[in-house]
Order: sequence, then C-alpha cells, then structure tokens
Amino acid sequence: MYTIKRLGFESLDSILSLEESCFPAPDRWKLADWKELLEDERAVYYAMTDGDKLIGNVFIYNWKGEYDYVKIMNVSVHPDYRNQGVAFRLLNRVTEDMKNDGMYLFRGETRSTNTAMQKAFESCGYKLDRVEEGYFHDPEEPAWKYLLSL
Repeated sequence: MYTIKRLGFESLDSILSLEESCFPAPDRWKLADWKELLEDERAVYYAMTDGDKLIGNVFIYNWKGEYDYVKIMNVSVHPDYRNQGVAFRLLNRVTEDMKNDGMYLFRGETRSTNTAMQKAFESCGYKLDRVEEGYFHDPEEPAWKYLLSL
C-alpha cells in the first residue's frame, strides 16, 4: 500500500539511498546539503512509501512570508516505480498541503532532457515559464522553469 508522509532528519539514510538509485553522482545532492536542509524549518520532505520502502519524494522549500512561493527543490522516483504516477501524486499532495497553508505560487525546474518530469509538472497544471540556458552542468543543458499559480 502506498502512503505519503513527511520525513525528517531521522530518515536521512533512506533519503540518500533513494537519491543514489535515481541520480548519477554529479546530479546528487551532497550529504552536507541534505543535513543543512533537513534542519531548516522551511524545508519539507514529502515521501511516498510502499510498505517500508521509500519509493519517491518531493523536497520543497517554503518561502512563505519572504517571497511567498513554494520551490520544488527535488523530485525522485525509484526506477522500479517510474511511470506509475508517483511524482504526480506527490506533487498534488504538496500543492494541496501548501494551498491549505495559504501558498498559491509554486516554482520548479528540470533538465531539458527530463521529459518524464516535464510531463509530471504539466499534468499537475504547471506551465513552462521560461528556458534558462546553461543552468545545469555535467552535462551542460538548459533548465525548463515551471510555474503553477492557483
């Protein structure tokens, strides 16, 4: 049974394991970055589990009161669970929770070659806002910047 819940610092090992299964080394966040962000009260980590197994996540930064938008920082889906709507369900949960907290603007980006993430954003109502050349490295490619305004 799939469950969506928030995770914190106590789940760091599972978070790192999912990252390793989803991203090549240059694209993975470093341990120090995760530690810093998981201790930040504005950072929220949503996870989808299948029983005890972490199968997907959406990691957000809530800029409420400062810039008044939610930044989608990271989305990961375990390779065994891709193309099953995991990212879609996680993004929708984030949107609903943050809307209930008074947040109505969401931003996220993905590599120009990541068509699965582009599809997930678009299926959740995000619109392509702009393309930023040279945003990603290893390999260098543009970022597709998405925006959702409720």
